[in-house]
Amino acid sequence: MPETLRVTGLDHHFGDLQVLKELEISVGRGEFVSIVGPSGSGKSTLLQLIGGLLEPTAGGIEINGADAIGRRGLIGYMPQQPALMPWRTVEANVVLAREIAGGSKRDSLARAREWLARVGLEGFARSYPHQLSGGMRQRVAFLRALISDQELLCLDEPFSALDAMTRADMHRWLLDLWEANRRAVLFVTHNIEEALLLSDTVYAFSHRPATVLERISVPFGRPRRAEVTDDPEFIKLRRHLTDLLTGTPAAPR
Repeated sequence: MPETLRVTGLDHHFGDLQVLKELEISVGRGEFVSIVGPSGSGKSTLLQLIGGLLEPTAGGIEINGADAIGRRGLIGYMPQQPALMPWRTVEANVVLAREIAGGSKRDSLARAREWLARVGLEGFARSYPHQLSGGMRQRVAFLRALISDQELLCLDEPFSALDAMTRADMHRWLLDLWEANRRAVLFVTHNIEEALLLSDTVYAFSHRPATVLERISVPFGRPRRAEVTDDPEFIKLRRHLTDLLTGTPAAPR
C-alpha cells in the first residue's frame, strides 16, 4: 500500500528529557491507524512533530514521499478539545483552516454547508458553539479538519472528554463518515477498545521514552459496526493489548 505518512528512526528530546525513541510508523493511503499508550508517552508530541510545530532531534518524517520536517499545513488536525472560535458561527468555524490557507471564501462556505448537511447539522450552520452539544461540537471540529483538503488527518484523543453514550454515537458517526471518505487517519487514544473498533492498524507505545512495543493488524473487515466488540477475536486482542500496555505477562494468542 502506498504510504501517506512514513516516520523513521524518530527521536525527540525536551532538554535532557527523551520523549520518543527510534519510532517507526507508517500510514497507508486510506488507512486508519491508531496509537495507544500510557499518559505522557509522547503521543501528542508525535502529532506536533508530524504537523511541523516541532522538529525532531533525529529521524525522518515523510508525507506523500516528501520530507515534512518543520513544514506546516500538510495535515488536517483535530485536537482533544474542539477549540472552536466562540465568536464564529458553525459554518465559519468549519471553513477556518481553508480560510487561513487562502482558499476561496465562497467555495469554502459552499463545501462547509454541503458537509454540514451530510452529517445532519445543516440546521445549525448559523449557530454558535455554545449552542451545540459536546458531540455536535466534536463533529464541527472534525469537519474543519476534513475539508482542509489534506490527505492525512491527525486526531488527538478527540472523544476523551465525552460521556460513554455520546462517545459510542461518535464512533458510529466517524466510522460511517470515514467509510464514505477514506482519508488516511492517525488517531491517538488511551482507549484500547476504541482503537480496535476504528482502526486497520494499531501501534502500542511504551512508557517514555516511547518506542513501538508492537504493531497489530486488526483482522476485522469493513464496514465495521459496534457488534464486533463481542467477537472472541476482538476480546482476545483487547486483552493482549491491555496486558502489553500494563506489563502483564501475556497468555499465548
